Amino acid sequence: MIAELWQDLRYAARSLGKKPLFALTAVLTLGLGIGANTAIFSVVNDVLLRALPYRDEARLIELYALGPSGDRALFSLREGQLFQARAQTLEALTIVTNQSVNLTGGERPERVRGAFVSANFFDVFAIAPVLGRTFAQGEDRPGGARLAVVNEKLWRARSNGETKLGSWTLTLNGEPYEVIGVVPESFKQPYDSDVEVWMPVVDAPYADGRIAYALGYLRPGVELSAARAEVATLASQLAQDNPKENAGRSASVGLVREFLVARLRPMLWSLFAAVGAILLIACANMANLLLARGLGRHREIALRAALGATRWRIVRQLLTEASLLGLGGGAGGLLLAHFSLSALLSLPQEFVRAEDVALDPRVLLFTCALSLLTGWLFGLVPALQLSRPELQSLLREGARGSGEAARWNRLRGAFVVAQVALSLLLLVGAALLIRSFDRLLSVDVGFKPEGLLTLEYRLPRSKYPEPRAQWEVHRQVVERIREVPGVQSVSLVGGLPFSGNGGSVALLLPDRERPPAGKEPEVLLDPATPDYFETLRIPFLAGRLFGDQDRLDTPRVLLINRTMAQRFWPDQNAIGKQVQFLEDGTMASVIGIVGDARQYEIDEEQRPHAYVSFAQQPDLFATVAVRTALEPLSLSEPVRQALWKADPEQPMWKVRTLEFLVDGSIANRKFLATLIGIFAALALLLTMVGLYGVISYLVDQRTREIGIRMALGAQMGDIVRMILKRGVILVSTGLALGLAAAWSVTRLMAPLLYQVSATDPLIFASVALALMPVALLGCYLPARRAAALDPLVVLRQE
Repeated sequence: MIAELWQDLRYAARSLGKKPLFALTAVLTLGLGIGANTAIFSVVNDVLLRALPYRDEARLIELYALGPSGDRALFSLREGQLFQARAQTLEALTIVTNQSVNLTGGERPERVRGAFVSANFFDVFAIAPVLGRTFAQGEDRPGGARLAVVNEKLWRARSNGETKLGSWTLTLNGEPYEVIGVVPESFKQPYDSDVEVWMPVVDAPYADGRIAYALGYLRPGVELSAARAEVATLASQLAQDNPKENAGRSASVGLVREFLVARLRPMLWSLFAAVGAILLIACANMANLLLARGLGRHREIALRAALGATRWRIVRQLLTEASLLGLGGGAGGLLLAHFSLSALLSLPQEFVRAEDVALDPRVLLFTCALSLLTGWLFGLVPALQLSRPELQSLLREGARGSGEAARWNRLRGAFVVAQVALSLLLLVGAALLIRSFDRLLSVDVGFKPEGLLTLEYRLPRSKYPEPRAQWEVHRQVVERIREVPGVQSVSLVGGLPFSGNGGSVALLLPDRERPPAGKEPEVLLDPATPDYFETLRIPFLAGRLFGDQDRLDTPRVLLINRTMAQRFWPDQNAIGKQVQFLEDGTMASVIGIVGDARQYEIDEEQRPHAYVSFAQQPDLFATVAVRTALEPLSLSEPVRQALWKADPEQPMWKVRTLEFLVDGSIANRKFLATLIGIFAALALLLTMVGLYGVISYLVDQRTREIGIRMALGAQMGDIVRMILKRGVILVSTGLALGLAAAWSVTRLMAPLLYQVSATDPLIFASVALALMPVALLGCYLPARRAAALDPLVVLRQE
């Protein structure tokens, strides 16, 4: 058997070597399909399939709060500790709040990614320190020592090789922290893989607020539904015990893996389906190539059968050739995937980092299996057809094969029909995504992001414990940056649009009946300085803006957006209306109305938004927005220096343009639309190649007929129409099947679309009408060649 297999391989290699153009075409066609699949599978493997680098990752859960509106929210440290003590379906719960921290004491103040955690945090993830120790039980209680655990990256950068951790301290948020341990750099915390320093959760800024979530594990044998039921019951008990703070709030549990990939799964599987269609089109082309090659080998195979070769022996020989082509395509595809993967991930997107994606053993196994499968699957049909020739007719008529040739033509036509249908499906999907992306680009975000530089900073509470001191620093920051040449205006805000910052508060309206507890209306709330709306070019509509008279010791005032005014006071003048903040009971008066501005997502429904004067509600955290006359990032260093004039120990981070933030909000959609568009164009190209091959072979088969027709007076146009008729039938059939498939399949894309119907008839009709002439171009070229034949030469050769 081994000897025969080796013989088959050698013969297949020699046979393909005699037809290098055929072999190269087949390998390139398959290489394109397999390369695209391998590249996308590498991303799918890294994001969706690869196990998370945590112990028992299938049981790893997040415990989170639910706000009155049902949205995911955070809970307080006290609430988290109650869940830790009472939840019986969960184990090893650890409380976490992710907050960057100021690191000072070096050449320049820095901002590092930090997390404030329960003492059992590293035990939950079974992380052993490479130096020192991690937190011990009880070291997360109020009044304890200020301790920190860092990762190897921060240790190497700041320790100067110090291995005696007891003598090494870091100044974090203005306080000295003793570094007690170093953990491996390979440890990536869920939801924030860039954390470099961990501190006790009680030291977190705003520790008295709702800032935390919890990570832990389902107990063995416990279903997720049971854990959710128990957590909801515990949350209900908390609401009964403290109805003022917890009315309408609940809690739930979810698998960490699901949270990490839920938003990305539809997009990645859409891409994988698209490259799967590309591979099917490439395979159909390969099958057509093998059928065409087979027709030229009818006589050879008939002779083999006449000389005693069994059908299995013939099939095995032909499958060996197909397997070699498949492996060649796989090798080419692997090479293409290797060079294209980094280019693919250089496109703007936010779900995976290029350095994390690699052609690992699972991807290599996928590629090898895909290569062999395509070779066998799409070499099998031609092999079975070729292995049962009509011996007498084939030996008598040579390669024509009369009825057998007609059956082969129908089979090749079926492959082309499938290619056209798949191409139309991809083109419709691409058109829907591109149209959706175009709608997103035309959305009015409510401000002008061009020419805006932004950065963030947080004052240490230990240095600025009082609101008045905090506002004084913020005021100086604005004044110093305003002096920088090239700055047109500067302002501060709590949550800049598209930064992910900001939050909502519950309100009471004194002029109407109080709603049930937990059903109070919620609005977005941000502190802002007077120039904020001018800096962002948010339209001012009515009333007045903040002024110097709005100070810490004066009655609180609000600016509200148009949506809030229309929703709360639809038939009244909102200026002068009073609102009460549910959390602390303070009152505020509406003094002005400004335009709507999208806050988190470009396709979100506009929400009520209120702004309070920064001078009246100072905060430790601030975002600086600077409108410049120059390229914004060219002023990043002068702006840093200006801020350090207000506080030389104040680090800042996230120095970027607002335009970058807005573009980032649609990066994934742009990535998807771009790739699907590229794949659709590739599918169309492969389909044209397939049509060209089928019609060219049809022309070769009918060369004698064409010569006779031309000798009897047929004109060039008659010949072109005769050949095109076959192409029109194939293309029209493919378009009909493709439209039917698209009508069903594109409904699955609805979550990826914005203001576009997944079954938009105009897009369907436009794509079909555009595809018809392009596809027929592949038919016209061989038809034109047929019409140019010299009938005398043809008849003499025949």
